Amino acid sequence: MAERDRRPRRPDVGDYAVGMPPATRRRTAPGSGAPAPDLRAQHKQLTRARLVSAAVDVFEEKGYDATTVDDVAARAGAARATFYLHFSGKADIVGELADRIWADTGRKFAAFAELPDWSAASIRGWLAEYVETGEENKKALKLFAEQLPHTLRRQHAAHQQEFIRSLTRPAERWSHFTRPEAKRRAFLLINQLETLMPSWQSGRWDRERSAMLDTLTAVWRATLGADHADGS
Repeated sequence: MAERDRRPRRPDVGDYAVGMPPATRRRTAPGSGAPAPDLRAQHKQLTRARLVSAAVDVFEEKGYDATTVDDVAARAGAARATFYLHFSGKADIVGELADRIWADTGRKFAAFAELPDWSAASIRGWLAEYVETGEENKKALKLFAEQLPHTLRRQHAAHQQEFIRSLTRPAERWSHFTRPEAKRRAFLLINQLETLMPSWQSGRWDRERSAMLDTLTAVWRATLGADHADGS
């Protein structure tokens, strides 16, 4: 079995469903001069994260359509009323997950634009991190993929345009293509990853991980015209 590539997780990329909540506002404790945590806000964020995590697990087990709000609340150890303090329904949870996934994906493509070059090592490292983050969040991404043809299609099309803009920066690195051609190639590369990830998350390519990353890197470099961009 090929040895799995392991790269440290970026500190700004957390789990979509679980993970620590964002930092809360802090207030100064009376008479101490020291900041004290807003415990109420922290509790609210932790409850919300617990509900999202529970929903992802139940959706995975029962399917989205068969899952009820009561199922989610019970799994989270919360009351039905607590669920409705945070979400209007199941679709609201899917929408929040989608927003997190789109934001994280946007950061990844922005990071691609910051690579020092389009060498095989740089692109392969970026692809390995992209794939690994997807594997770590496969339940949320599976739900996202299932709902994409339904409630998320329009938003997804808008986000794809944002990803294309990020991927095609800096402009001088893409200057060996016309602008329309650069956008077409970026669109194909983005869709390639979206198509590949469900198969990868299922474990289909686990035994061939290193070889698949090598092939994927070669495809990206060819599509990017990396030799021309590097002046080779």
